[in-house]
Amino acid sequence: MANIKLVVFDMDGTLLQPRSCWAYIHDHFGTDNTEMLNLYIQKKISDQEFVKADVKQWEDNSKRIVNEKYINEILDEIKPIKGAEELVSELHQNNIETIFLSGGITFLAEKWAKKWNMKKPLANNLIDGEDGHLIVEVNASGHAKGAVMDKLLKQSNLRKEQVAAIGDTTVDLPMFERAGLSVAVNTDDKRVIEKADYHLKGDIRELQNLIINW
Repeated sequence: MANIKLVVFDMDGTLLQPRSCWAYIHDHFGTDNTEMLNLYIQKKISDQEFVKADVKQWEDNSKRIVNEKYINEILDEIKPIKGAEELVSELHQNNIETIFLSGGITFLAEKWAKKWNMKKPLANNLIDGEDGHLIVEVNASGHAKGAVMDKLLKQSNLRKEQVAAIGDTTVDLPMFERAGLSVAVNTDDKRVIEKADYHLKGDIRELQNLIINW
């Protein structure tokens, strides 16, 4: 029987193809949020300020009204990484639960979590605000994955050694610190690789035996 009882997946770039669903939306509109992203990474702006700047860029470059429905249509284009569904299915067959903990958008996380019978995801709601502009309801800030992970483990009544964390960027490092098994997936970021117990380069399905037999 597997020692791992729950696998906590980052979403973007881990089980779904784009490195960031936010960046995917920017690509759609032909906009660039690099400057604001750097400020966000440096914790010089909040999640709300970051998303507000994103939305303004999208609105300024769109012929259509940028609302929740339109953004969800864009997100519907996103595809999973090859082997993602098989990996999740195999884990479930071995009585290992799975969940997304993502700084991405809830609509996308819920879509694939439902398809793959994962637990209700922890992500951020991008919704229509009363002022006619999109707003974000933060449930899993990129700055606070550690705190969300702590709450998840407590609610699940799981010990650190019963949990695996899978991610690809530095914002996933707090997840790694709270897991008995941490895996860096298809990343060249040495900071992430050095903190992980295992570094996967290639087919995500290769993690099946690692997690089940850990």
